[in-house]
Amino acid sequence: MTVALTRKTLTINVDGKEQTFVTYKGTVQDVLNEQGIKVEEKDSIKPALNEKVQEDSTITLKKAVPIKIVCGNSEVQVNTSQETVKDVLESESDLLKDNGINFSEGLDEVSPNLDSKVEGDLTIQVVNVEKQEKKEMETIAYETVVEKDSKLMAGNTEVKTKGNNGQKEVTYEVVYKDGVESNRQVTSTKTISEPTTQVVVQGTGTILTASRGDGSGKKSITCSATAYSGGGVTSSGKRTSRDASGISTIAVDPTVIPIGSKVYVDGYGYAVAADTGGAIKGNKVDLYFNSEGECSSWGRKQVQVKIIAYPGEW
Repeated sequence: MTVALTRKTLTINVDGKEQTFVTYKGTVQDVLNEQGIKVEEKDSIKPALNEKVQEDSTITLKKAVPIKIVCGNSEVQVNTSQETVKDVLESESDLLKDNGINFSEGLDEVSPNLDSKVEGDLTIQVVNVEKQEKKEMETIAYETVVEKDSKLMAGNTEVKTKGNNGQKEVTYEVVYKDGVESNRQVTSTKTISEPTTQVVVQGTGTILTASRGDGSGKKSITCSATAYSGGGVTSSGKRTSRDASGISTIAVDPTVIPIGSKVYVDGYGYAVAADTGGAIKGNKVDLYFNSEGECSSWGRKQVQVKIIAYPGEW
């Protein structure tokens, strides 16, 4: 039995270049063999090789080209006939995973972009992007406010309320590119403990210097100040007392500081000259404290004693 072969006019398109010819062959494979066109692995051929050809059929062949895919320290070289970068990454996903390259569309960065056309010797750069939530404890710095006080001599300061830092829990969205932190953004903040504001008292009080040394004026004296404790009643009839935020009692030489004078002792505070002592002669004062521990801390030191007001003036 004789099979009649039909004459057909066909077009072959190889990488965009077309040629038209007449053939009696029946399948795509037969036509390509007739034309001496070899189809390599990874080449794209349409219709399929075993498809039959018809009059005016077009056979389209796209030859695979070598490209390189790089991600971090991993590199893969492949031949591909895919149209776009996205097509390549999808078609070669198993090979890429086997070589440690995991691509997540919509998250990872790709250059050139996914819609770019594939050409020979193209290098596709993939940057793995990972987002993580991180919580960190951070310090809330305390603020310092200053209060003015005329009872405290100008140039002196005292801490009224000690400041303490607070704490907050900060949640970040951290972005890593190829395992290296790229940036972070705060997504939420939760206060764990509020800071305590530090209050500092700043003295504004002034001292009037005596005019011609007459007793109606005020003055500042450098004295040797010794700490003592034990309680009792002073020579002026007052009970000994120590009030760091008020007025304490001290012992003086009444020929230097009259009994009943209001004074300010640097580092000790306000006091009244309420007592005397046999060992207190000249520029010496004894400062009363409530405990032996406070006395030990003070010991003996040179200080400025400022006379604020004489007896009868306050």
